Amino acid sequence: MEKSRQFFSTGLNRNNPRITGFAGFLPINAHDRPFQRIPSVVVKIAGQMRAIHEKTVTKNAGINDKILCLNAQYILHEASMKKKYLTYAGIVAALLLVGMFIAICLSSFPFPFLPPSAAIDPVTSSSVDENNMLVLSGTTTLPWYANMSVAITACPSPGTCTGGTKTWTEATIIPAADGGRSRWRGEFALSHLQPADYQITVATYSIGENYTFIENLPLATGRFTLEGDTAVPGAIQKRTPAVQPYIRINPVQQTGSLLKISGITSLAPATLLAWDLHGVTNATVGNLSESRGTVLVTEGTEGVNRWSVQVGNSTLEPGQYKVTLTGNTAGNTSPAGTVSASTTFVPAGPATSGNTTTILPVFAHFIAIDILPDIHTEGVYIITGTTSLPAGQDLTMNVYPASFETGSYNFSVDARDTSPNTTFSDTGEFSGATGGIVVVNGTGGENLWAFKLETYKFSPGEYLVNISNDNYDFTVRSMKYGDLFSSRVFPITGDTS
Repeated sequence: MEKSRQFFSTGLNRNNPRITGFAGFLPINAHDRPFQRIPSVVVKIAGQMRAIHEKTVTKNAGINDKILCLNAQYILHEASMKKKYLTYAGIVAALLLVGMFIAICLSSFPFPFLPPSAAIDPVTSSSVDENNMLVLSGTTTLPWYANMSVAITACPSPGTCTGGTKTWTEATIIPAADGGRSRWRGEFALSHLQPADYQITVATYSIGENYTFIENLPLATGRFTLEGDTAVPGAIQKRTPAVQPYIRINPVQQTGSLLKISGITSLAPATLLAWDLHGVTNATVGNLSESRGTVLVTEGTEGVNRWSVQVGNSTLEPGQYKVTLTGNTAGNTSPAGTVSASTTFVPAGPATSGNTTTILPVFAHFIAIDILPDIHTEGVYIITGTTSLPAGQDLTMNVYPASFETGSYNFSVDARDTSPNTTFSDTGEFSGATGGIVVVNGTGGENLWAFKLETYKFSPGEYLVNISNDNYDFTVRSMKYGDLFSSRVFPITGDTS
């Protein structure tokens, strides 16, 4: 009885020694030893064929011997070629391993040959800061320059977040000083969110045609609950930002014999403010008031209210003056209180007929920016102003480094990136913000606008804020420039909390 053994080159039949095809079978006797290696295979084939030749002496014996020799040579040649191929493959694999090792050592990305990943820190009450901002954070293997997004989606029903309202922000990636996993964070204003369950999605993104946002597959997901009127275990709550009461005075305007002193305040509408005007001589404020009175606070926008005083200067002597306003945080009829503000100015003399002298330009068609507060990083601020434009008019706000206007681009540099192979020009850090604003109704012929500036992604430095009636037309992807603008330079300092 015979068996068949798989053979890798040719097939030979014991009873008819001839080539029967490639990748065939070779029958052998049951008592034959299994093939151990190629040389023994060749010897066994040759021995079997020689015995057959001696018993069946035919005229074809010489041909059969040649066939066996050719098969033996083929087997030995193929074995030699396979050995060479394996040697070449080993050399190539070794070179690849060496290249990967060098790339890992030289790469600033901690895990360059692994898929990017991210993790989300637990969301707790400490994730909500004093500005009522939800600050989400976590770790990632992505490099600092990667496009990473953080989105929160409201869940319409428990356990189901499909179809819910989605809020998106760009994540800030903070490189790890020790070369390990980097940190990331993103901020969301809780004032815009309704109590519900929310899903967090961290992903990379790209910008497609027509500035479309393309979000890739999630790197990590998480959940949190925003509590409403009913307490929910483990849920976070909104916080009411603590607003320090203030009164601020804008630069004084003058038209002819009329001084316009105006400003903004956190005090409630209908709060009574007291004001008085004193002369200043050699930096000393006079004891006698040149003029005084009271004024009511009027309603503004975004919680920033307004006040305005008009003073005739026909009786004022030339020189410097100081105006002071005082308010009561209780909002009652008494103007006495601890909230106050003052500024000095030099008015022009009484105007002659037909002429107008101004301290600050006054135009019938204008956009103006109110006096700014002290602005720090890690904060939320409301920038406001007035305009002659009608309610409903779209405005564009831009905040960017003031050095962009002078050409002296004064970038800050992260010292962790200043390796011997890194140039400073490649590690500059840019901070800025832009957004659209809609004019709202005001009083006294002046309408109002407001812009919320979040400085979480800003670096300390000097910035310029610009408000204009320029508008970007997304249908034709071009800016339509208007005829009004106003600018102001201001500093942003480091977080003082």
